[in-house]
Amino acid sequence: MRPLIGITAYVAEATWSYWRQPAALIPLAYVRAVEEAGGRPLIVPPSDETIEETLDALHGLVFSGGADLDPALYGSDRHPATSTSPERDQAEMALMKAALARDLPTLAICRGMQLLNVVRGGTLIQHLPEPRG
Repeated sequence: MRPLIGITAYVAEATWSYWRQPAALIPLAYVRAVEEAGGRPLIVPPSDETIEETLDALHGLVFSGGADLDPALYGSDRHPATSTSPERDQAEMALMKAALARDLPTLAICRGMQLLNVVRGGTLIQHLPEPRG
């Protein structure tokens, strides 16, 4: 049996066929990468409910990329270029903390690495193109 690997999902408005609705989705590249590594991918939509049940089923977890984290999570003011996903922030903060507490194998990519940094007490520079002095 292949290991079941969760991949955190984006929440975005999506269009397919004749529908245009909010959706939980991820780029197919994440799915293919988990499959090529020998895992069975499972998309994990943002939810701060049933975290323990979700983690009970998984052998590993990938925190995917996406929107910026809310600067309030690390004690900073929002930069005008910062775009956030509050629902996802809250759910993934709880999921990350629970996964780390279990020592669940975790891969943090882009936004996921920023999330890991903030969960562990770090801060972020919100807009790198600007000179820092």
